[in-house]
Amino acid sequence: MSSALATDRPELRLVRVSLNPDLPGCVCTVDEGVEVEVGGWYVVATAEGERLGRVARFELPVLRPFGERAVGSLRRRASREEIERGREMAFRERELVEFLRRRSRELNLPMRPIAAVFPLDRNEAYVSFAAEERIDFRELLKELGRRAHRRVELRQVGVRDQARLSGGWGPCGRTLCCATFMTRFSSVTIRMAKAQNLSLNPTRISGMCGRLMCCLAHEAPPLGQRGDRDG
Repeated sequence: MSSALATDRPELRLVRVSLNPDLPGCVCTVDEGVEVEVGGWYVVATAEGERLGRVARFELPVLRPFGERAVGSLRRRASREEIERGREMAFRERELVEFLRRRSRELNLPMRPIAAVFPLDRNEAYVSFAAEERIDFRELLKELGRRAHRRVELRQVGVRDQARLSGGWGPCGRTLCCATFMTRFSSVTIRMAKAQNLSLNPTRISGMCGRLMCCLAHEAPPLGQRGDRDG
């Protein structure tokens, strides 16, 4: 029965693609008929439009259906013109982020720019930044539009999403859970650390985002096996 279901289910090809050399790669599906080569350049369809990406390695969906965390799909092998345009867009993305970082300091705005996206097929730009509170960036948005010569959309994210987008290494020596396999942020409580007999020193159980590490929830014992109930 299970083997028959596995045979009927269409094979899902997954690859890890680098869309920005300064950020961790992301998981993408592969359209039918597209030949994949590690290290090759491809046009990737994402929610923000078509982007240039380089295949880093194949993914093995062993933990859960990885398709739910795919951020795009490989449409076709990139042409020489698309590669050149993609590199030009990458340069403009870094330039816009640096401009935003400089202007936010000059305007004393408590915001931390993360990344910009210049799609290949749209005359728009998407810029993400992290901030603890709501930011009035209307005047800054006009400056960014003049600088980018296209319509700019600013997207504010929280500190946990900043860590997910920026990537990094956890104290375990592996890449951050939120930047690899996690599809959403789960609730993490100090009682989970207590149940695992861990040190309650904030520097030992906090992640890059400054919040409790997500792996506390991954490794917490089932509710019935804990010494007390989480509230």
